[in-house]
Amino acid sequence: MSAALLRRGLELLTESEASRAAPSQAKPSGARLKRARKAKASQAQKLRNSAKGKVPKSALAEYQKRECQNHLRTNLKFMTSKRSTVEESVTQQILRQNRGRKACDRPVAKTKKKKVAEGTVFTEEDFQKFQQEYFGS
Repeated sequence: MSAALLRRGLELLTESEASRAAPSQAKPSGARLKRARKAKASQAQKLRNSAKGKVPKSALAEYQKRECQNHLRTNLKFMTSKRSTVEESVTQQILRQNRGRKACDRPVAKTKKKKVAEGTVFTEEDFQKFQQEYFGS
């Protein structure tokens, strides 16, 4: 399974979790929004003061960006948590996305019809007559 498909599956799971948790959460306060807006404004001011409008790079941010991270354990913990019950439609959508286009990836359709035992048109007397004519016995 590719990383993109796994990422898409996790996005679908988080969307369903967010839709369930959204009504119970309260809206953030106005003071918090003002602080965030002020922080963005001060950061924009710092960036404007840099040489030729170039954004200064943080060495720590560069390291974290290039560092390979293995999210398998956290993803598995998230997917197998007991509090997370995923809707059937979301599960089917993930399975549909992960199904390839090759014939070996497609589900097998089991629609075999039972053959009706065919009876013979000839009787035993016909077989004996044929035997006498052909073999001359």
